Amino acid sequence: MVDTWFSSTVLTAAIGGAASLFALAVNAIISNRQSRIARQRHEFSKAFAACVAYEESPYIIRRRRGDDLQGERVRISSELSAIQRELAYYSAWLAMESKDVSIAYENLVSLLREVAGTRMHEAWLTPPIESDSGMNMPDLGLSTLKPLKVAYLSEVEYHLSILPRFIQRSIKCVGKKGV
Repeated sequence: MVDTWFSSTVLTAAIGGAASLFALAVNAIISNRQSRIARQRHEFSKAFAACVAYEESPYIIRRRRGDDLQGERVRISSELSAIQRELAYYSAWLAMESKDVSIAYENLVSLLREVAGTRMHEAWLTPPIESDSGMNMPDLGLSTLKPLKVAYLSEVEYHLSILPRFIQRSIKCVGKKGV
């Protein structure tokens, strides 16, 4: 038998090498996607946490200490300023990351500013609480934010899924009809 360049040994080694390179490339792609998803999941949750912090602000204002009004104004104003920066940062970041998630976030932030902002204004007009009984607060109407919170989280779920959006939505529609 004549030894040629394409002998079975060389051919087997070449196929094995190509398969190894292919496996390495697939592994790198999967690893890259997993780390990108983990980073995005973390940032999406921090964007949501900024909304929750803003939503809690009327309670913080109303429950401010009465023995140091100037200090409380400075403290709360500083906290609100930091929250506003976070909301602005995540609005910009989401606009670059995902159009659909960004739109859902902007809808949530817009209503959040309207509803919680109004409640904050009202809270500043009320005197600081003096006793434990003042900790109980009336309903502030913040439940109106729930549908937009759910919409944001749904868009995040769609964005992070490996399945294309139209398939995910089709599955959800079929699931709702079957119930």
